[in-house]
Amino acid sequence: MEAIANAKDLKRGASLTFPYKGQEGILVRTDEGKLVAYVSACPHESGTIEWDGSISRLLCACHLALFNVDDGTLYRQSSVFNDIGDLTPIELKIDDDQDICAV
Repeated sequence: MEAIANAKDLKRGASLTFPYKGQEGILVRTDEGKLVAYVSACPHESGTIEWDGSISRLLCACHLALFNVDDGTLYRQSSVFNDIGDLTPIELKIDDDQDICAV
């Protein structure tokens, strides 16, 4: 497994994107220090998911949807769209050197 980043280098409230199984993933260190990762494609029509640290939510600007960072569940969406669904989580493994890998 190739390391995405080192946990010591990713500050609280920060995010980064990384290649994941032919797609793009997004890794976030929450304000509480928890590390989470998701496929960074909206479940509706694959719009790009971005981290908005100012509101501590993941955002799909294409569909005006917000997702909970802790579990990837849909928080709020535009009334124009039917239920968008939840983000696809990516399992993480952190080794003894604090390198973060996607499983």
